[in-house]
Amino acid sequence: MIAARRPGRGPRAARLGWVLAVATLGFAGAANVAAEPAANDPPAFFDPLATTAPGITREVGLLFDHTRSPDARLTAPSLRLQVPVSSWIQFSIEMPVILFEPSEGSTSVGAGDLLLAGQAMVWMPRAWPGEVDLGLELTLPSGSSTVLAGSTALRPFAAVGAKLGPLDVIGNLSYQWVLDGPLAYSELFQVTVAGGYRVGWIAPFAELALLKAVRGPEDLRPQVSVLPGVEFFLPWNLSLSIGVQLTLGPARFFDQRVLSLLKWQF
Repeated sequence: MIAARRPGRGPRAARLGWVLAVATLGFAGAANVAAEPAANDPPAFFDPLATTAPGITREVGLLFDHTRSPDARLTAPSLRLQVPVSSWIQFSIEMPVILFEPSEGSTSVGAGDLLLAGQAMVWMPRAWPGEVDLGLELTLPSGSSTVLAGSTALRPFAAVGAKLGPLDVIGNLSYQWVLDGPLAYSELFQVTVAGGYRVGWIAPFAELALLKAVRGPEDLRPQVSVLPGVEFFLPWNLSLSIGVQLTLGPARFFDQRVLSLLKWQF
């Protein structure tokens, strides 16, 4: 979905963004109080593409997102660094590059918005392999591009996972406030469910997502999408997830998304 850029609030929004970043640290400290020690090790889940998996890991990821809509194509490769600071909490930083190709007009390239995230493990059951994480994502303007960039947004989320033998089941619940930028004053609610079945060095998976714009866009109808994919487990702690997200029903924020994640865990 391509929207016209609204006038930003400049330094005020930037200051608010950094205040929210500090709030991420406070949230993580509160989550530690709720965390419950467990004798068993945390379970390791497969890597979905539209769903956030629970788990505290040290990794570098190369992500690719190619989105097609009726009036444009958007390609966004990005690099993400994720580092745990304790056994129960991690922080990550992600920086994309945006290639925007409208159906009418010239192609433009520029830096995307910076994504900061904190994720904390708050509960791990003793009776069965599972994990519950809470997290906070903060989007900040990079300041070097106007190619669908310049947004300030806040997205708290919950990630729940359970292992049923070789089957992984993962669920997410999130709510995003867009505070400034092209889609300023928008609010988005999203719930996703993913399931993956590992067989040797591959794990076929499928994801189902419901995205509902609460306010902001003209079309407030919920969008349902499905994402079939597969993850390949490679040598040297590498893995590659590839999938295609397709919309179902008349409400469409996009037509098709091709997603991939190449991850190195170290």
